[in-house]
Amino acid sequence: MPPEVFGVFTNGIQLEISRNSRTPFVKNFQDNYIGGKIPLYALVELMGFGTLSKFYKNMKNEDKKAVARVFNVGYTYFESWIESIAYVRNICAHYGRLYNNRLVKAPKLYKQYSNIGNKRIFATLLTLKHILPCDARWSDFVSTLELLITKYPSVKLSFIGFPQDWIGYLIEKTYYQHS
Repeated sequence: MPPEVFGVFTNGIQLEISRNSRTPFVKNFQDNYIGGKIPLYALVELMGFGTLSKFYKNMKNEDKKAVARVFNVGYTYFESWIESIAYVRNICAHYGRLYNNRLVKAPKLYKQYSNIGNKRIFATLLTLKHILPCDARWSDFVSTLELLITKYPSVKLSFIGFPQDWIGYLIEKTYYQHS
């Protein structure tokens, strides 16, 4: 990591530590450990999703591969996915618009999705499908999405990148492993 990037990153981490200085686990490490250093496993709890995305992006490739392997995803895909998810999260957190919005931070998609564009929100939903467990919560999410789309028939699915058979893409049970 270049020194200037490292400096910005560590300054951001210090800001998070200062902001959370009254949090019990932060206070415990600062009061009871040599130098008050907070170990990485605890520090991760303070990081926002954008910071985690930047942290991952700046890791060594071998470490990125190890993390991505946990999610059965190729590391270059995973890197673009978490960057895109962080970007979409920020749009939502700041009351931005996703409808008819082209994503600046677009996720890299697998070849089996070559018929789907990656610049709309549906591409980000596909990435979430691959890294989240396919469980009742995911099924509930897809069902709620289906109800909303049914409730608002004037919504043009193409404006959010949804293909006609979008449900099949989101509930498909087949997961692809890439390295």
